[in-house]
Amino acid sequence: MEKSNGIALAYLTALVSGFSVFANSFGVVTMDSTAYTFLKNVLVAAILVAIGLSFGSWREFLTLSRKQALMLLFVGVIGGGVAFALFFAGLAGTSGAAGSFVYRLLFVFATVIAIGWLKEKFEWKVAAGALAIIAGNYLLLGAAALSLSDGLLLVLAATVLWAVEYAVSKKVLENVSATTVAAARMGIGAFVLLAILAWQGKLGAVASVQPASMMWIAIATGLLTLFVTLWYSALKRTTLVSATAALTLGGPVSALLSLVFVGKALAPLQAAGFLLLAVGAVAAVGAGETVAAINSAKEKMLLRIRKE
Repeated sequence: MEKSNGIALAYLTALVSGFSVFANSFGVVTMDSTAYTFLKNVLVAAILVAIGLSFGSWREFLTLSRKQALMLLFVGVIGGGVAFALFFAGLAGTSGAAGSFVYRLLFVFATVIAIGWLKEKFEWKVAAGALAIIAGNYLLLGAAALSLSDGLLLVLAATVLWAVEYAVSKKVLENVSATTVAAARMGIGAFVLLAILAWQGKLGAVASVQPASMMWIAIATGLLTLFVTLWYSALKRTTLVSATAALTLGGPVSALLSLVFVGKALAPLQAAGFLLLAVGAVAAVGAGETVAAINSAKEKMLLRIRKE
């Protein structure tokens, strides 16, 4: 039941991620990318800290071992700081679709780390799913999404760092709550981003935010708060391989939003890409596990309706 809940949360996280990547592709070009990232991330950190204070989970920080504290420091510096700076700098120099494609390769990198370091079980369905996901993404976005650029390389670097961070997070989540990990990631990461801004001499960009940027920052803050809350809850309950496989479905969500709002027609190859990517994600997670996750989500929903 716990694993099913985790997979259901991972699929829900993918939906949020798809909306987030799409929205950020517009917001990040309205101002300096690092300043944009810092402002939304520090707001998310403030929200998570407020939640922690409200529920008393802040006490968990006082009981952390040295090893747990160091792992959380890594999660914050790398996952909440450096990777975000690289990703949004890259996103400002490439298309949202291309950024989404490269980010969905996170599953491949995370799977290698999960099997090699976390000792998660290797299954051929995972390899087959990975191939289907890569092929589906390519058909969905086309060769233009793979045109090499500095922006794309920065997104790739961020993706690799996030794969490593998620593996470390999975390890620390064995004995630490998802709320604590998420708060540490965003809180420490905000200080790292502030340091990067100071090093770049761009602190002034934080104080000169235009109204158009404020709107996108508000949207991005809400989506990112939802993402980290769902994601670390999912990662605590299921394997890194299953969680990141489910997360790849955020790619077609971003692409579909681009098709709808930019006004592009869905070509036959893109439709095939949607189908192949969905099949690949479900294959990697497991058809039985996906059905169990759906049933678990339905049961929880019905239980809440009955209580109301």
